Amino acid sequence: MKSRVSIVDYSNEHRPAIRRILEHIGWAEQYIIASEYNADIFSQNSNIYGIYVAIHSDIAIGFIYVQFHVWNQLAQIQGLAVDPTYHRQGIARALVDKAEAFALCKKARGIYVDTPVSNALGRSFYEAVGYQCAYIMPRYYEDTLDGVTYQNFF
Repeated sequence: MKSRVSIVDYSNEHRPAIRRILEHIGWAEQYIIASEYNADIFSQNSNIYGIYVAIHSDIAIGFIYVQFHVWNQLAQIQGLAVDPTYHRQGIARALVDKAEAFALCKKARGIYVDTPVSNALGRSFYEAVGYQCAYIMPRYYEDTLDGVTYQNFF
């Protein structure tokens, strides 16, 4: 599958796919709205943000948002999602590779990502691609949902 997937820069035509992918995953509406909003805002400044979409047969099947922080020379993955139909086919890895290339282009020292502690699939993915668990953030997402940060220094 991976050879037939291309990673392209985000454009407004991809916006409906963000909702479709996140609904298919089962994200709560508040997080879907925030992700759509982030796409709108982030796409306006390519010096700080990279937004990339995985395309298969002219259909958007995944996306990633990455932000470069000048103050600490680190990049942050702000969102990563792949339609469940395409899981375990190298799509998320290709998207993370693209985010890391963006970070390296900005001369970042490394890249990090926050995810809910309950996101077992995401946590195992980040560990499998070489990210280290850095710390737990109590009540980060909601009063009853802690976050965890993973990092990868270059």
